[in-house]
Amino acid sequence: LDHILAAMERRHGMPLADLDRKAKQSVVRTLEARGAFSVRHGVETVASALGVSRFTVYNYLNREHAAKGE
Repeated sequence: LDHILAAMERRHGMPLADLDRKAKQSVVRTLEARGAFSVRHGVETVASALGVSRFTVYNYLNREHAAKGE
């Protein structure tokens, strides 16, 4: 997971915590597609990297699932 987060930081050219909300939501979607949240403490790790709370990460995930109608 740390390698994926580091690669995403390189791709964006800045720390993930400095991204705007829309970009952070995109990062969460990408990480979910890659299975990052099936790893133990995945949500906590991602939340820390994005500079947001666990609740915010779950909120991003729930919004994505609602948009897909899941």
